[in-house]
Amino acid sequence: MRAGVSSGIATAVDGVAYQGVLLLGGGYGTASALGAVLGAITNFTINRNWTFPGSKRGLVLQWLRYVVASTATYAVLRLSLYVLIELVGLDEHVAWVPAKLVAWALASYPIQRFFVFGRRAVPGAPPAAGHADSTDSRRDPVVGP
Repeated sequence: MRAGVSSGIATAVDGVAYQGVLLLGGGYGTASALGAVLGAITNFTINRNWTFPGSKRGLVLQWLRYVVASTATYAVLRLSLYVLIELVGLDEHVAWVPAKLVAWALASYPIQRFFVFGRRAVPGAPPAAGHADSTDSRRDPVVGP
């Protein structure tokens, strides 16, 4: 639930930037890049502080992991936009919605959930919101024991 809310807010920021650049005469490449940066900053801030609060990684390491995740998500978004706009022929304003859904499902959520905000299990501590409980509390579900 929290991941959906966080993604929704970040996607709104991203979408306003994307559509704004297009309305000002910019191309979908520039629009998607600006939207991705603004959406990423919004999403990281919300996820670190609210969606995955049990994460114990340091800020710098988590931010670097988030940059990797955002880059992968952006690559999927750009590929999806290219396919939908250049090959399928969708309008660039309309293509953004299905492209964002594909990028979120294939890259953004799984990478953030398991790579960026996965937490180290603390013996006896309850799982953080959105994290599955593990039968072996000594094992980090992201990086191993």
